[in-house]
Amino acid sequence: MKWFFALLLAANLMLWGYPSRPVAAPRLNAEINADKVKLIASLPVQVVNRPAPPIEVHEVAVASAAIAKPTPTPAPTPPPTPAPKAEIVTACMRWNGIGQEQTDTMRARLKALGISSTETVVSGKVWVYIPPQTDIELAKKKAQQLNDQGVQDYYVINNGGRWQNAISLGVFSSREGADRRLNELKEQGVKSAVVRERDDSPSHVTFALRKVSADQQQKLEKLNSQLKGAQLQQSKCS
Repeated sequence: MKWFFALLLAANLMLWGYPSRPVAAPRLNAEINADKVKLIASLPVQVVNRPAPPIEVHEVAVASAAIAKPTPTPAPTPPPTPAPKAEIVTACMRWNGIGQEQTDTMRARLKALGISSTETVVSGKVWVYIPPQTDIELAKKKAQQLNDQGVQDYYVINNGGRWQNAISLGVFSSREGADRRLNELKEQGVKSAVVRERDDSPSHVTFALRKVSADQQQKLEKLNSQLKGAQLQQSKCS
C-alpha cells in the first residue's frame, strides 16, 4: 500500500508543477466601424431665421377699434321706492258715566291724548235703568250680559250714592222716549230694565270718541280705571 500512496503523491506534484498557458481575455469594448463615427460637436450648426408672419391690415383695424371703443356709462340706479306706511287701525268709543264735576279734567285729558270727541250732558226726568245689584261684581257681570245681548248704551253706576251698582240704560226728557227705549231693550232680551220718573235720577256726561288708536285706547282704559262710576266701551262709528 505504501507504493500506491507514493505514486499518487508523485502524480500530484507533477500536476502542480506544470506551467499554465495564458488565456486571452475577450475584448469587451471592441470598436465597431470606428472610421464612420463622428463627433456631433464637430458638425457645423446652421441657424435658420424665419420671418414673422405679416399682420393683416383688417386685424390691426379691429384691434385699434377695440382699444378706442369707449366704455359705456352705466345707467343711474333709481332710488328705492319707500315702503307704504302701515295704516293705523282706529275705533269709535263711548265714555259714559263722567260726573259733571269731572268733565273739565277729562276734557283736558282727551285733548292731551290727541283724541277728538263730542260730549253730551245726559239729564232728564225719565230714566231707564236696571235696579242696583248687591255688589259691584254682580253689576259688572250684568253689564257683560247686556253687552253679549248687543246693548251698547249703558254704564254701571259706581259713585257710592243711592244708585250704587245700578245700570243706567238712558235718561230721557219724555216718557215716550223712555218707553221706546224700554221696548228696544225687551226685543234684545233685556227683561230687568225699568222706567223711573224721578228728579233724583243721576245726571252725567258722555264723551263720544272718534278715531281712537290701540295705544290711545290703552291709555284711556288706564285713566278710566281711576274714575269712579265711569265706563269705556267701543261703539259704532256714525
